[in-house]
Order: sequence, then C-alpha cells, then structure tokens
Amino acid sequence: MALRAVILALPMLVMCKPSLRGIELPCSGTGSLPAGPVCYGGSILTETFSVHVVSHDGEVGIVDMQATGPETGECQGANFENNDNVITIENDHGCGLGKYEYTVQYCPDQDNLIINLAKPYNVRVVLDSQTCPAAGEVQ
Repeated sequence: MALRAVILALPMLVMCKPSLRGIELPCSGTGSLPAGPVCYGGSILTETFSVHVVSHDGEVGIVDMQATGPETGECQGANFENNDNVITIENDHGCGLGKYEYTVQYCPDQDNLIINLAKPYNVRVVLDSQTCPAAGEVQ
C-alpha cells in the first residue's frame, strides 16, 4: 500500500515547484520587507499557506498567518522579529500552528518568503508576493 502511494505521488513531485523537489532555492539580497501591508502565499500539494504582514518597522512587526489543508491553523496579530531577514514569530502558540515546526526567511531580491518546514513535513515552501485582499475580504 505504501509503495502504491509513493508511485502515485511521483508524477506530482515532478510537476511541483523546485521547493518540493529539494532543489536549492535562490534567496539573495539585502534590505528589509517592503513597506506594509504586504502579503505572501503559496502551497505544497494539499496545504496552502498565507502570510499578511500588517505592519513593521524593519526589525519588528505584526503578522497574520494561515495554513489550510489537512493541517490547519490561523494566527491573527502575531508579533515578529526580523534579524538579517530571518523572521521569528514570537507569539504563535495557541494559534493552531503548534503542529508546525518552521523557520521563515525573507528574500529581498526575489521578494518572497521561504518557509522551511521541519514538521509535519520536511519541505521548503516558497510564498510569493501577492496583492493583499481589500479590508474585510477573506483571503
């Protein structure tokens, strides 16, 4: 049964972004996140991630995060710290994201976020820059 699942998943891996296939992802540049609010989103197989940077001053800020799919979670108004484009979410406990172990890196030249998931999957997900939804709209 497990072999059948692997065989069925192989064609999907070939069609997926390089982040899922384990190819090194470019991440370069200096500078901070663009003036906010800014939004990023991406998906891997059946899991979709979105990040809305509500505000920041280059070093600290506020972010809304959401994961949908088999593992779901949402965090509104989490504080973050940006140290050399490594973003640490400080108060994401209790947001339903406890199932995830992750790190976040901002890539200025590419204007994207790379989420390095360690749990429940060991993959990297690129969240591309997106237009933020209008006030009151659900993303």
